[in-house]
Amino acid sequence: MIKTLIIDDEPEVRDLLNILLRKYPDLEVSGVASNVDDAIELALRIKPDLVLLDIQMPGKDGFTFLDELRKYSLFPGIIFVTAYENYAVRAIRNAAFDYLLKPISKAELFGAIDRFREFLNRNQKSDLNHLVDLLNKTRPGRIRLNTRTGYFFVDPDEIMYIEADGNYSHIKLVNGKTETSTLSLGNLEKMIEAGSFLRISRSYIINMKFISRVDRRSNICELEKNGHTHTIKIPMQKIKLLEGYF
Repeated sequence: MIKTLIIDDEPEVRDLLNILLRKYPDLEVSGVASNVDDAIELALRIKPDLVLLDIQMPGKDGFTFLDELRKYSLFPGIIFVTAYENYAVRAIRNAAFDYLLKPISKAELFGAIDRFREFLNRNQKSDLNHLVDLLNKTRPGRIRLNTRTGYFFVDPDEIMYIEADGNYSHIKLVNGKTETSTLSLGNLEKMIEAGSFLRISRSYIINMKFISRVDRRSNICELEKNGHTHTIKIPMQKIKLLEGYF
């Protein structure tokens, strides 16, 4: 019996996977999680053989989950579930793991599990370490952001925060400059590394590396770098979420 853990922030995806997996023989869904913290807690308890893992999730992403697994010496099989054909998928192709592109079909899901069963006798610890190393090597440096007149390149580490302005976004950089992109805040959220950035409201994404102060009474956080300080309002529930990162 293959003990399986589902991790995805989209309820409809979790439900669909749950329904489809019931029809796969000798497999049980032992846990379902919508975020990395809950998933780690479940993984420690059930020690799954297989994990169906979303890549892009608010807060901590699927790669953060893999790093956490290694810390606890857990090495299940991994099938990524993603909506984006990007650098991560190219890395996954070069490792002994599988992936599914959303929307998910029963045939593709069952085919991925069949391939996993063929690899059950492999060294999954070695495979997982190999995958994480590949992902770290292929994470992009600069990203391209569209503007009204063209585009510009920026290293995500140089972004202090991003502010929404309708369908546009203002990117505040550590050098004090501000660039405006025609991409919405939602689209930018999918492009940047979730492990460093957090969407704290409908209007802001912040780079948590630059947080210098959080005031619970005033519901604000301060970002500081190279003498540039920015104060941003933050909902109380996000303040509590921030505390889980530090």
